Amino acid sequence: MTRDTLVSWQTFALFVLFPPAVLVALVFFPVTLLVFGWLYYRGKYEALSETDDEKRV
Repeated sequence: MTRDTLVSWQTFALFVLFPPAVLVALVFFPVTLLVFGWLYYRGKYEALSETDDEKRV
């Protein structure tokens, strides 16, 4: 049984949809790291300021 097309529509859909997904992942991965870093340093600064406040009292 012969086919009318070279590839199936599922394969074509994956080929069309996968590159945008990769671009989104490449953009959001560094953004996620930046957010985690910002939260870490903010929490560290707040913890240090709380210990300083306790020492003053």
